[in-house]
Amino acid sequence: MKTLASRTVQNNFGGIADIVKSGEPVTVTQHGRPTLMILPYAQGQEALRLLAAQRMGAFLDGLPEGFVEPNAPELSTKEITDLVHELRA
Repeated sequence: MKTLASRTVQNNFGGIADIVKSGEPVTVTQHGRPTLMILPYAQGQEALRLLAAQRMGAFLDGLPEGFVEPNAPELSTKEITDLVHELRA
């Protein structure tokens, strides 16, 4: 993984984008401290998916014992997504 100063990234964004598109993440520093990371799109999507799953697991672990109905039907990911979209409408 490359580590570059923010000024370098600003002045050479096209070249940095090519590095990232080739599959190599780039850490961007400001005043010598890492402040952000540029990831290839697929890696970013996977990171967000894993973060959401981790947060959901932590939420479910925090529910009181017996909160979930033991005989509740299992829902598929599509069914859950459909319910979320329905509630947002």
